[in-house]
Amino acid sequence: MIVSVASIVLAIVLMRMSGPKEATSTGTDTEESKTRVESPVIVERKDGKITWQLRAREANQQLDGKMHLINPILVLYTEGGKDINIESDQAWFEPLRRNVRFKHHVVVHYDVWTMQTEVMVYVSAKDEIHVPGKFRVQGKSIRARGKNMRLHRTTGEINVENGIWIEDSDPHWQGVLSK
Repeated sequence: MIVSVASIVLAIVLMRMSGPKEATSTGTDTEESKTRVESPVIVERKDGKITWQLRAREANQQLDGKMHLINPILVLYTEGGKDINIESDQAWFEPLRRNVRFKHHVVVHYDVWTMQTEVMVYVSAKDEIHVPGKFRVQGKSIRARGKNMRLHRTTGEINVENGIWIEDSDPHWQGVLSK
């Protein structure tokens, strides 16, 4: 009987010793990683449909609750059946708000155009992409530059708040006929 009780106590002590350790703060402003996940996939659904899917090569859970993603790719599915693919060197995912902040070499592929910027945020509550800084767009016949753009996922509506420069080598869409 004493051996049985001693074995149970020893098992409990060993389980507590081998269990996960609590993260301790170092007192610095940097957030150290708590948990590392390889090839994470996060999917958002609304009304039974997948609205977006987020993948990364690697993710590290931070002490502030955010997930730091390495080589993330976010695919937004539009109502019109087109995909908006966003990729960058790194991003931070906020699980509670479901927002994703991309940073460094952000590239967006949509239909026939590609956009490049340094910082981009997908705001889940508004279902929109926000580019707070400068961006460049390259398409089949169009080149554009601007600053502070918003793109709504479901409607495809684009607003540029700080001006845009556009060059189009095929102006037929404007009703202009070339000779």
